[in-house]
Amino acid sequence: METLELRWWLGAILGGAGCGIAGFFLLALDLPFLAVCLAHAALAGAVLGHLAGFSPMTCAFGGALLAAVILGPAADRAHVPAATLSGILFSLSLGLAFLGIGLGGGGRSPAMSLLWGNLLLLDWPRLAAIGTVTGSGAVLAFLFLKEIKAVLFSRTVAWSCGLPAGIIIYALITWCGLAITVNLEAVGGLMLYSLLVNPAAAARQLTDRFSRALGLAALLAAGSAAGGLMLALQLDWPAGASIVLVSSAAFAVAVVIRSLKDQAT
Repeated sequence: METLELRWWLGAILGGAGCGIAGFFLLALDLPFLAVCLAHAALAGAVLGHLAGFSPMTCAFGGALLAAVILGPAADRAHVPAATLSGILFSLSLGLAFLGIGLGGGGRSPAMSLLWGNLLLLDWPRLAAIGTVTGSGAVLAFLFLKEIKAVLFSRTVAWSCGLPAGIIIYALITWCGLAITVNLEAVGGLMLYSLLVNPAAAARQLTDRFSRALGLAALLAAGSAAGGLMLALQLDWPAGASIVLVSSAAFAVAVVIRSLKDQAT
């Protein structure tokens, strides 16, 4: 296998696994729209950063982090439901992203690549960032699985047991924003939502156990990304769109399997 192809496959597997873990946490928060909100906040930050001459990835994380702060501590203090703020931030982020693209030359703007992504242009530094973020998420999930599970089950109960529930929730959202940021250029801001939600939702169809569903979400997301890459290479399709199709198919299969299991019992 050539070095170039190795980068593609490693990017698909590591990036997919990171998105699977992030998507599982976001779904466990019972805020699936939070995933698309963070993805588009990162997209808006990257596009505006590119327009202003700054590092797109640094600005993407800044956008995702700002959204995490607004949806976390700020939402709690303002007594505004996070779902409501997610919808507002989503529309604002999308408007800012397209404004930046329009000011940067429209369809000819290099920032257009941030919308659709291109896994085949992934370089080693970006791959190292993806691997670092995914690895850190996996390690933290393993070390603090009980605490995370308790907080996601009930903030009130976790708080009464002495766990810093708010800090854990905000840390999870921040890490998810980081995972979204490092995968933005590879998958694309408009495509990333499916890789976050579809594999995690499929995993929850296949098992009710928390730890097993978390691992399965990572595996299904990595498999969806690798399968989408294979499809793109075989049929000369865009990699991001192919990943969306494979992850959607994985969810459909999981729903069928769950229905068959329910009928059998």
